[in-house]
Amino acid sequence: MIFQCHFPLQKLKSQGHGKVHLCAAFLKEAIQECKDVLDDAAITEIIKTCNVIKNEKVAATKKKVKGQAQKSAKRDKAAEAKAKKLANELYGDSNQYDGYDEMGEQYEDDFF
Repeated sequence: MIFQCHFPLQKLKSQGHGKVHLCAAFLKEAIQECKDVLDDAAITEIIKTCNVIKNEKVAATKKKVKGQAQKSAKRDKAAEAKAKKLANELYGDSNQYDGYDEMGEQYEDDFF
């Protein structure tokens, strides 16, 4: 049996229609129509191929999410540095009273 695909899968992908359900329905129908011809080995190969595609998509999603997390962390560090600089300009350096803070903490630990 010769099976030719006349369904415009490439067209759907390249134009970004998002009609995944059409592609999935087509593949399901094609497999159902060929179930009498397919043996166990062929079905196993189809399942392996689908699993490989799924794993590639999951890995691509993880890379994308990981890259986005790193970018946001860099922006947060820059924003924190800018806010700290602004606070130091407005209120002065708060580190000059750290010694008094330590003495107060020691006093609280000793007597309370």
